[in-house]
Amino acid sequence: MAGSEDTFRARLLETFREEADEYLDSITEGLIELEKTGPTSELIESVYRKTHSLKGAARAVNLREIESICQNLETVFARMKRGEYIPGADDFDLFFRTLAVVKALLLGERPLVPPGEIVKALRALPLEKEGVGGADPAVQESRVPGDEPIAEGKISGTVRIAAQKLDRLIAGADDLLTTRLFITQRIRELEEMVSRFSLWQWNHTQAFNDLHLIRRKVFGEEKEAIPPDLIQPLQRVVEFLEYNREFVTYLQYDLATHLRAMEIDRSALEASTTEISDQIRDAALLPASNMLAPFSAFVREFSRTSGKLVDLEIEGGEIEVDRRILDALREPIMHLVRNSIDHGIEDPNIRAAQKKPIKGTVWIRVSPRSGSRVAIEVADDGAGIDSAAIRRTAVENGVITESESAALIDSEAIWLIFRSGMTTSRIVTDLSGRGLGLAIVEDTVSRLGGEVTVSSAVGKGTTITLTVPVRMATLRGLLVRSEKQIYVLPMQQVKQVLRVRSKDLIPGVGHPRVKIGLETIEVFRLTDLLGIPSSDPPHGKTLQTPIVVIAYGAGQIACMVDEVIRVQEIVVRPLGSQLRSVRRVEGAVILGDGTVALVLDPLELIQDATQAERPARRTALPGEERRRILVVEDSVTSRLLLQTILEGAGYHVETATDGIDALAKLKQHEYDMLVSDVDMPRMDGVTLTKKIRTGDLHLADLPVVLITSLDSPEDREQGRAAGADAYLVKSNFERDDFVETIHRLMHRRRRWR
Repeated sequence: MAGSEDTFRARLLETFREEADEYLDSITEGLIELEKTGPTSELIESVYRKTHSLKGAARAVNLREIESICQNLETVFARMKRGEYIPGADDFDLFFRTLAVVKALLLGERPLVPPGEIVKALRALPLEKEGVGGADPAVQESRVPGDEPIAEGKISGTVRIAAQKLDRLIAGADDLLTTRLFITQRIRELEEMVSRFSLWQWNHTQAFNDLHLIRRKVFGEEKEAIPPDLIQPLQRVVEFLEYNREFVTYLQYDLATHLRAMEIDRSALEASTTEISDQIRDAALLPASNMLAPFSAFVREFSRTSGKLVDLEIEGGEIEVDRRILDALREPIMHLVRNSIDHGIEDPNIRAAQKKPIKGTVWIRVSPRSGSRVAIEVADDGAGIDSAAIRRTAVENGVITESESAALIDSEAIWLIFRSGMTTSRIVTDLSGRGLGLAIVEDTVSRLGGEVTVSSAVGKGTTITLTVPVRMATLRGLLVRSEKQIYVLPMQQVKQVLRVRSKDLIPGVGHPRVKIGLETIEVFRLTDLLGIPSSDPPHGKTLQTPIVVIAYGAGQIACMVDEVIRVQEIVVRPLGSQLRSVRRVEGAVILGDGTVALVLDPLELIQDATQAERPARRTALPGEERRRILVVEDSVTSRLLLQTILEGAGYHVETATDGIDALAKLKQHEYDMLVSDVDMPRMDGVTLTKKIRTGDLHLADLPVVLITSLDSPEDREQGRAAGADAYLVKSNFERDDFVETIHRLMHRRRRWR
């Protein structure tokens, strides 16, 4: 019995968490609007109601800490309703910290601020009005209108369903598509069987005259010339052949009739499965605001951390999009918004000097497009994209060469921001400048079957538009054969299919090229890209070879295959956890005849092909394989941790206890990088960085990484002004990001603004 009670409580808590997430999003949205427009009775009432409802739900599942926090927050808004209290900017900071604590408690995590301190701070807010108006109405158990339980017999207009169950329904609809493909294949095989009857009819016609001759000789005037013992067998053969003709003719008719009936049934099945699939997918549609609502709090917090004044405007949040697409776009849009604030929106003093409003604006606009697609724009009124800086950074980071940079026009150079390793930030922080560029945005949108466009004007702002399908529909794939294996290329990335002769290929430095229109595209054998040895002899000069041009963004290649089979709908099956990390293969699909075909990832094919063509950048001269890093840290524990991580990454590490000790070692030995704490005795990290930049010339270009617990905008600005190449906050420290930053700074030439 105890087990069933535990199961029931677990289900109840899960339901509460889903409900609480909705309440928190609504409260956050209301607080953002309150801070922006000022207190209004409608807004205060809305936040008050949601807080009251969250408190009641927390009480129902016996989460007393959340209940207590909501009780005190409700008290604050009750007094705000009566006009006894108007919150200031610091008070709103407290409200958002309160919601962050509730969120952490919901996830079972330890909050950054103890709940007791939050409760104490909330109780201290309206002390100046204590005792006014008698008892606190928020403490009384009066029911808020609209908070009543549903009466017996009353039917709600919506039903809550677990996301996992909905995903299983969608998977079931995909299985129906697979069955439909199987039936289509069976119909195709039957059509081939029926077509073979035409060959039988031709042969039967040829033998008809011979049959007539046999009949005349066996049963006619020449009957006496045939031995008597052959007459009866010949007669049976003739009669069987006549019966066979009638039997096959009727069989052909029956097969054709059944084939027509089966085609009608297949059409009916296709219509019904399509309708069921569409209805199930419609159930997975959610308003875009469900995904975008938390961004308001994020922008508020992030803009304050960066020292900038930023407003977020969301338009079109009521437009519905597939939940899985919204989940996939959450991180890319977060990256775009962060990029807009950090790289786009200028500091308030710069905006004032340019006669712009000191508060910048970031817009997220959702709008429908034709063809069941939706566009999500992330725009800002910031500095825009400097194509010259993009070119310079791309060359310095080895993304392109000097000659390639000179050949690019401004509109083409802007696309370089989607290449991994791109950042124009002079200093790396835990917020930005890590060189990921917008590659993750391009990659995610392309995998969803969408596209990315960019428009920017220097000094006016940047708009990046993500155009994606409204629904996560089944894919259409191009089936090709290379060697003995069948592969599938998603049609979203297939630009063109054509045949070329070997003599039409232009010899190149690594691979041949083909001229298509005004473009010259490199040609690769698909098996070579997949690392499969080729067994076929080279094609002759007169033989035409199928070529498939695949593209995404500004990158494209041509793949040489042995056969282009057809285009059809596909249901991609995952490879399983054991094969999840296999590159260039996205999944598998079962074709109608039972054959398993591998679904290729065009993005990785293009990336691997283009990277293979570019000469490897020099990482170290002979004898320099183990670069030397000086770690400066007064804490023994932190010093040992950094030393262990860097030595594990292949670096030779020496340590110093403070800035004075570090300067002495820098004068005695040569190092390739300095990693330092900021807050240290005798000499802090910022002062040490200044001395390095303004001291001896042989240290001026030494990369400096500051790692500290100081994360205010002023502290970050001090690190940047001192000349640090990276400013990382210990509270956001991630081992992999740290090592990647060290690797990249080792190979990046210092750029001074």
